[in-house]
Amino acid sequence: MHKFNLIENARDSLEHALAHIKPIQSNQTGDWKRIIIDIAHAIELLLKEKLRQIHPAFVYDNIDKYPSKDAFTVGAEKTLKRLQNIGNITFSKEEIGAITSAREKRNEIEHYEFSITDKDATVLVGQALSFVFHFSDKHLNLDWKPIFFKDRKWSTLSEYTQFYENIRKTASDNIFENDIYVIGCTFCHNDTFDVEHEKCLVCGYEEKVHDCKHCREAYIYSSCGFNEEANLCPNCEYKEGYAAFYHEKY
Repeated sequence: MHKFNLIENARDSLEHALAHIKPIQSNQTGDWKRIIIDIAHAIELLLKEKLRQIHPAFVYDNIDKYPSKDAFTVGAEKTLKRLQNIGNITFSKEEIGAITSAREKRNEIEHYEFSITDKDATVLVGQALSFVFHFSDKHLNLDWKPIFFKDRKWSTLSEYTQFYENIRKTASDNIFENDIYVIGCTFCHNDTFDVEHEKCLVCGYEEKVHDCKHCREAYIYSSCGFNEEANLCPNCEYKEGYAAFYHEKY
């Protein structure tokens, strides 16, 4: 019988991702595909392991079905919510952004066509790896860095993690020093999307900025969850949807 527990499963996925990692400019489309899928999988498993440590039943979507082996386990989004609400774990915006970016791009790869630039992929992978090492160390007592940086192959990781940390710091300094008006980027999920130049200062994602017809705040279409033609920012879109559902006036 072959068996992995959650930690072993996560580590195997991470090792598989790292087997495809080359110096940044050398990765091909297939390399980025495997790297992103496997790192996203590792993140989800690490989050589930922390949830399991709180109580094994919480890993199941329907906790009443614990300990059935046939029951569905929670998805990444619900796992994150349970860790916050039940486990009292606080995640920063950057950490939530790392989890979300990896999950969304993995879903795109697995269920549809996908495209990504070297820079976008490098930011995403660096962001995700930074989260993996931080979360596994702080919340699971897994000192994985010495293992993964011990030889030349693993040390390639520093290109990605350091690249991401450096570019994020540079963007933050630029925003502060030049008082740049920024909103949340829908690709890397950092609050680094330059409204004036319609471009993210971290990942370089570009999209046209619009003004909400209600609150007049800037927003980008890809941040909307429902009707992109309503000319509403995500906050006003949510409020309008809530009011419509409960037959209230917005």
